[in-house]
Amino acid sequence: MDYSKMQQLRDLDSGSTLELLNQCKNLYKTAAELTETLDQVFLHKQLKEIIECYYDLGRVKEVYEIFGGYVNRSFGVITEKDGTEHTVFVRKYKKEIQEKEILLEHSMIQHAKDNGFDIAAGLYAAKDGKTYVKITEGTGENAHDWYFAVYEYLEGEDKYTWVDNELTDKEYASCGELIAELHNAVRDFDPGELERVEPKILELLRILPDTFNEWAALDIKNSFHDYYVKNLPRILEVTNSIVIPEEDQAKLLLNPIHCDYHPGNLKFVDEKAVGIFDFDWSKIDIRVFELGLSLVYFCSSWLAETDGILYLDRCKIFLEAYQRKLKELGGLPPLNETELRYMPEMLNAGNIYLIFWCLRSYYDDLSLNVYEYLAYLSHQVKCMNWVEEHREEIMEMVRNL
Repeated sequence: MDYSKMQQLRDLDSGSTLELLNQCKNLYKTAAELTETLDQVFLHKQLKEIIECYYDLGRVKEVYEIFGGYVNRSFGVITEKDGTEHTVFVRKYKKEIQEKEILLEHSMIQHAKDNGFDIAAGLYAAKDGKTYVKITEGTGENAHDWYFAVYEYLEGEDKYTWVDNELTDKEYASCGELIAELHNAVRDFDPGELERVEPKILELLRILPDTFNEWAALDIKNSFHDYYVKNLPRILEVTNSIVIPEEDQAKLLLNPIHCDYHPGNLKFVDEKAVGIFDFDWSKIDIRVFELGLSLVYFCSSWLAETDGILYLDRCKIFLEAYQRKLKELGGLPPLNETELRYMPEMLNAGNIYLIFWCLRSYYDDLSLNVYEYLAYLSHQVKCMNWVEEHREEIMEMVRNL
């Protein structure tokens, strides 16, 4: 063989290989830092252009990203107009949102405010009169439409999150009253042809098992997927057990609901809920599902030693306040006997709904933190099992309202 016209491939020693590996790590770190910086600069420029070009809110002075959400991106923006500073809340909606869903959310908020529910974050209209702006990012095959909306920035303290939910008794009662006031304010809201793409909960529960099985069949090897596959039979069993006869379904009141009512979407002052936001999951559904989901959000323990248990004393405070406020308002009726009878089913409808959210979020983006989403999934599975094992105690709590 004539080696004169060939190039010998190099074999590096361990020291040289390590040096190159470290260089690659530094390049990776630099690229990540550059990507983060460019993302921040782009968002600042984009939000500045949207507010200054599409709204009559003055010039943008400062922009802050607000963390804690999992679906949309949120920002606090300080503007100045006629020498006066104002703070507004700006949402960049998730990529998958449909225009009719935004219109449903915004029209429901406006209807609530028109009926005296003034603690919801209202919307600023753009110069064209719409309550949202559509911007196209990219060109050609890479083009995608994004939606933005500007809301009032609510006063009060961001005191809790959906996983930091150790409220005081006064706060639990206040939160029960607030959701009652919202339900009452939107009881006659007519969405017309507007709707959430997502089906109503009882219909959703019938189609989820197929989706759950599809995710379980994925070839993924990590602790999240292992835990999910191990617990899938129980998840399917509980999902399939939530069946309500048609004659009883007819007695379950349909109403506009918030559908993401948890402590992290509220503002507090002096142990009182004084503001509510994030209506983007709102839809028309059975009202008792909102109560079941809310109790799972507000009253399930996230503490390590009690993770997943439902504090029934807190549930009772919340539900009593809800019932009492509706009786006081005299519009929407309180929960009826049939709704209360299906409280265990609706609690677990809430758990299954959040299991669905967790699974969809993770399997749609495998770059998410495995251990974070495993904590979310295991919490809801534990709470689901707790509800199944304590149905009689739950019904005893309901009977004592």
